[in-house]
Amino acid sequence: MIRINLLPVRVSKKKTLGKQQLILFALVIVAGFVGNFLWASSRAGELSTREAKVKSLKGELAQLDRIIGEVKNIKDQQAALREKLDILQQLKANRSGPVRVLDALASVTPKRLWLTKMEEKGGSVTYTGSAATIDDVSEFMTALKQDPHFGGVELGKTTAMTGGGHDYVDFTLTASLTYAPKPAAAGAQAGPAPAAAQGR
Repeated sequence: MIRINLLPVRVSKKKTLGKQQLILFALVIVAGFVGNFLWASSRAGELSTREAKVKSLKGELAQLDRIIGEVKNIKDQQAALREKLDILQQLKANRSGPVRVLDALASVTPKRLWLTKMEEKGGSVTYTGSAATIDDVSEFMTALKQDPHFGGVELGKTTAMTGGGHDYVDFTLTASLTYAPKPAAAGAQAGPAPAAAQGR
């Protein structure tokens, strides 16, 4: 009977199988490393992209802040310029205003009324004068109320007087004074003035 020793064959198969398992395990490890490397590279690229976007947004935000600062400076300059223009306008009005007020006063004063004193203080003016009748004083007050340079016209006192064989009335009245009335107000209130003039 012939006997064949199969032990070396089994050992050889085991060695071959072991080598294959080691190679497979090594391949799995290498594949894991490659996968981790690719994933890490992808995450790093995404992080870099986001950081670049954040940097860009910060740059845009800084630019907007500069623009907002420039706009604010322009608005401040406009406000300062407007204030200066208002001051110049007021100075101009204060220079030419008294002439206009006196001209307006001359145009609304009735023929039988004359002023003897004018006193201005703090935007208010007090007129003292005489008139032929109390109706002339009333007409004068009505004309002042219709003129845009005057406001808040109030009669202070009236006194019946006699002199030179004639009766007359002494009066005192106060009014607020505006050297530079608004054009709209002037146009709206100047309309009835001719009617008052026609009534004299």
